[in-house]
Amino acid sequence: MLNLSRRSIGVSFRLSSAPKLMQMENGQSPKEKYLHDFTYHGQELSVTEAKNVLFQHLDNNGSVDLEKDANGIAKIRLNNPRIKNAINVKMMLDLDEITEKLSQWTDCKGAIMYGADGNFCSGGDLKMAKKINNAFYGYAMSIYVGHILDKFKKLPIITVAYIDGTGAIGGGAELTTACDYRLMCNAVDTTAIGFVQSKMGIVPAWGATGRLVSIMGARKTLDLLLEARLFGVTEAMDLGLVDGAVASLADAEAWLSRKIKPDVNVIRAIKRMVRCHDDSQEAARMIESRIFAPLWGGPVNQAAIERQVKHKK
Repeated sequence: MLNLSRRSIGVSFRLSSAPKLMQMENGQSPKEKYLHDFTYHGQELSVTEAKNVLFQHLDNNGSVDLEKDANGIAKIRLNNPRIKNAINVKMMLDLDEITEKLSQWTDCKGAIMYGADGNFCSGGDLKMAKKINNAFYGYAMSIYVGHILDKFKKLPIITVAYIDGTGAIGGGAELTTACDYRLMCNAVDTTAIGFVQSKMGIVPAWGATGRLVSIMGARKTLDLLLEARLFGVTEAMDLGLVDGAVASLADAEAWLSRKIKPDVNVIRAIKRMVRCHDDSQEAARMIESRIFAPLWGGPVNQAAIERQVKHKK
């Protein structure tokens, strides 16, 4: 028999009137308010303005170095070995400058990005992260570095990331997605690649999500970002995240040399034709920046930075 007590009637009334209560004072539903609140709505920044915001936190530690050879191959070295080549503002500026130089080197056919002292990149510098740990700085960083990596991705040359040592973690893994190919060192079994951002209470900041969807597809990208795992070379290749395994930087150069045998103008034409289908990604990256910014400096992110969660399995 149905019990129509005052209490049950009250619950029934509350449930039936829920749709009306879901409307906010400003006309937004809870879902709309959630999406609004977890998207950046602060000061708009151009790329130059974002660069100037970050420049205030420039230090002289670390660099990104460029070496050109006579065969048209550039070597780009991430050089901050004290903290396994973690990226700071100085290195962001260097990579921007190097990308511009490569765009003007008309004889360039390919480039290898690698890390100093046998490690690729451990991600963003946690010391820097503590200094710029709020949504405004997060937005500025996402706008500026995302722009650099977009430019790098569009270079009319063939680019390879050589991942060795402790591997490519967090922001370091994001850097590899701006390259056409990713090669992992198989000399030791500790080298890994991992998008560990969700462990840090954030999402990829520098446009990697869209690039990952292009590389792996949406479903695999979703799994990759949710699970925040570190992958060794075999598993990374099985996923389609990594394109090959080599034993050394010299082997990576040889691998690239085999790819760039055509005439330089043919290589550039092929790269441009392939990349002309990626034009829509820039608009998507701007949306990614807005989604990322509120998480940067949030309570989960701050706690993770203090505990250095990124470096824990």
